[in-house]
Amino acid sequence: MKFSAPAALALLACAAAAPAFADCKGLKVDQAWIPEAPPVAPVLAGYAHLSNDSDKPVHIDAVDGADFGEVMLHQMSMDGGMMTMRPLKGLDIPAHGSVALADGGKHLMLMNPKHPFKAGDGSSIGFHCGKDVTQVPFTVRVQP
Repeated sequence: MKFSAPAALALLACAAAAPAFADCKGLKVDQAWIPEAPPVAPVLAGYAHLSNDSDKPVHIDAVDGADFGEVMLHQMSMDGGMMTMRPLKGLDIPAHGSVALADGGKHLMLMNPKHPFKAGDGSSIGFHCGKDVTQVPFTVRVQP
């Protein structure tokens, strides 16, 4: 495949500008919790504080948890005066930065719980990053 000189320069500029993502190295998960919900709730929300101690940004590609049919990252935002929620394809944590998973913003959607949860219960969740699919496991605790 041949590229013109301007096209080749544009491709090189894009490649140089794209961040080099680390795998999950440096990713820390703190204050992970789920608000207590009725035992028959089909969906729970999860919150946490994510920080990245590495020199490269971390990109979370996927989330999973054995106690749920599906775990996803979601974003709530105002759109035309209405609160909307949409799934996120991934989540970037900047080098030496942090991201909050919080009510009214980015958060975990814990769908189809396989059993009821009550205050004090915990569940193991895992963030997956990078081509090598490294994982950072953590525990979310149900709080009243």
